[in-house]
Amino acid sequence: MRRLTLGTLKRRGAPPASFDTEDLAQQVGQLSVEPEKAHEEDKFIRQDRHEPNSALEHFERAVEKEAAGNLGDSLQHYRKAYRLDASVDKTYRNKHFAHVWKKPAQPASSGSKAVSAPVPAPPKADLLPTNELIESFANLPIPQAEAAIENTPPPPCPIANLPSEVIVELLRHVSLRDPANFGRMSLVCKRFAYHFSREQHIWKRICQNPEFGFAGMHYTYACDILGNPIFTLNGTRYTPFPKGVALEIPKPLSSWSQVFQSYPRIRFTGIYISTVNYTRPGAQSTQTVTWNTPIHIVTYYRYLRFYPDGTVVSLLSTTEPVDVVPYISKENLKTARATSHKQHQRRVSDQGHSLSGATDPLPPVAMNALQHGHRGRWRLTSPVPLPEDEYHQTAEGLNQTPESDDPRDIFIETEGVEKKYIYLMQLSLRSTSASKSQANQSKNTKLVWRGFWNYNKLTDDLGEFGLRNDRAFVFSRVRGWGLESK
Repeated sequence: MRRLTLGTLKRRGAPPASFDTEDLAQQVGQLSVEPEKAHEEDKFIRQDRHEPNSALEHFERAVEKEAAGNLGDSLQHYRKAYRLDASVDKTYRNKHFAHVWKKPAQPASSGSKAVSAPVPAPPKADLLPTNELIESFANLPIPQAEAAIENTPPPPCPIANLPSEVIVELLRHVSLRDPANFGRMSLVCKRFAYHFSREQHIWKRICQNPEFGFAGMHYTYACDILGNPIFTLNGTRYTPFPKGVALEIPKPLSSWSQVFQSYPRIRFTGIYISTVNYTRPGAQSTQTVTWNTPIHIVTYYRYLRFYPDGTVVSLLSTTEPVDVVPYISKENLKTARATSHKQHQRRVSDQGHSLSGATDPLPPVAMNALQHGHRGRWRLTSPVPLPEDEYHQTAEGLNQTPESDDPRDIFIETEGVEKKYIYLMQLSLRSTSASKSQANQSKNTKLVWRGFWNYNKLTDDLGEFGLRNDRAFVFSRVRGWGLESK
């Protein structure tokens, strides 16, 4: 979690009531988001770590690998941990979960059994409904930061005396840059939490912008599989919330913030990952005598990165996310393919020389993985019927799968392993829940499988892939993705 640290703003000169506008603009420009702890979008940056030596270190590494879905490596670390210490699981629980079952210390009892008078329960406070509680934050001041040294005055807060109109304008700029930072600003103080909940015109603007909102969603294909744009006959594409038109909030939703969080929407600030594990029997060794057949745990990953222009990059690889996710892009995919093509066409006498004489910017692991990536395009289910000529122009007659009536469904067409094939994927947006409570669900962060087909352009045949081992895609945010133009 990150929080906006307003206490880091420093101003020079007079007290807060007499600063000028230039000084305020300069100090507000220094407003930044600072991490309190490692954020989830940093998990694709490989950290320098030593190999585990003790049983506890092997056990901790095994738990980490298991959480990432790499069951094969996890099993190896578990085995090494138990070989070094048979009770390593107890050591692990005592280190990480001792506070869960640790009983509070009981007061020492005297020899006589004195019966103490029952302590009266504190009176129950009247709990306000959520709406009334948020309304009570409207006129609260923005608190100052705590003093760095005891018995010294706290640092001034330059925006403490700003009118609400200026604060709302600042929040609007933050929301258009990154709605996630807008959400984190609500954790700063109760005043910001009030504006975060009540300023629905900000949420409406977020829903209408193309960077994060629904103006960037495509309900017909905007390009071909290679990424070349397709121009519609009337020059405009459907969007559920156009600007300059009187809009109503779709039922049963009651606010624009609920629309942004719940309405089917593809995210461009990260990547969707499907981690697949399956087992297969191994071959017995001819040199050693074994009583059983070894079992291999195979792990592979499917990656999907969506772009606002209607293109998508699809990758199937055994490379772990930390090694390949930071490099998944259309530009790197093109570079990896060009490098692979040159390597294939090199003469035997040229082996050992650099292809271009320059150092390759991509790591070899990512380069080898991206050589098997596929370009493609995506669209959501169209809520309105399409004209016949526009359908044939955008779909090219390749969608032989039935059109879905579920607005959460998304259709993806990508290249195949050969030029004569096209892969067709039908997925559906869902929510990942951290608990059974609806309030703790992350919206539009999962893509579940609805179908997977391959289309042969030469024979006009459509074959279906089995999805017995495949799992749903889960969204993970990546630092800087979707914010390049900000």
